[in-house]
Amino acid sequence: MNSIDFTQPKAKNVSSQTKQITANQQIKVHFSNRWIKIPLKSIVRLQGECNYTYVYTENREFIAARTLKNFEKLLSEDTFIRVHKSHIVNMMFVKGVDIQKNAGEIRIEGGRHLEVSRRRLKDVINKLVFFHSS
Repeated sequence: MNSIDFTQPKAKNVSSQTKQITANQQIKVHFSNRWIKIPLKSIVRLQGECNYTYVYTENREFIAARTLKNFEKLLSEDTFIRVHKSHIVNMMFVKGVDIQKNAGEIRIEGGRHLEVSRRRLKDVINKLVFFHSS
């Protein structure tokens, strides 16, 4: 198994343009009979299940009655990447990639591992390496 680690502090890796974009932007999610604004910089990942999407932040979880594809259109490709048909990840929270033959997993903050689809693996690795070396 091969691994790529992104262990340098986030502030050194992320370009100032990306930090500015994500610091100022928010998405609205209807949750518990009210609308909540979630800053993009606090979103760790999104997980789609049918017509609903779970939005995971650093310390909370929300469920939205929107498809993952709908969220994908709203999120910046400079910061977020679709790694699987069910997952979009904020690249600022990715700690590494584990590669085994044609299969892959990403490691995100908090010790969680997410599968990367075989079809997307090469693109995900390239984007993550570029993102964390900028």
